[in-house]
Amino acid sequence: MNTDTSSHRWSVAPAQRALDHEPLGADVLAAFAQVVARLHSETDALARRMADVGTIELVERDGGAQLLYRAHHGEDEGEGLHRLVGSFDLHLTHDAKAAIHLRIRGDLPPAEVLDFDRVTADHLRTRLHAFEMGCRRLPMARAA
Repeated sequence: MNTDTSSHRWSVAPAQRALDHEPLGADVLAAFAQVVARLHSETDALARRMADVGTIELVERDGGAQLLYRAHHGEDEGEGLHRLVGSFDLHLTHDAKAAIHLRIRGDLPPAEVLDFDRVTADHLRTRLHAFEMGCRRLPMARAA
């Protein structure tokens, strides 16, 4: 088994984790890098839309990228703490697919696992819109 941590990817099913360290080909990694680049290009628009209520940070990791959302005004009563409200993860699976995970506070819907060619800019826009609406809904629900 390859122990190089740079090839690490997240499995959707825990029983498949033994396969996570098996190397994927350069063509697969290049194709997934294009999917990550697509997410990068869609992130700027999301960050501009969310600037009034919080910050979006894009973090690249081996095998994927993660968007982190922090509200400007959280539960800290003005103390300046910016807690993580939501995350949007895009990961490469052991079987060369893209897995999208959304998390908004405690809510973690099932992962969406797609072939690379199905993760289009339009698809990412739709998923990012759902992420935005969930993050915006949280403060509104607390205010009610």
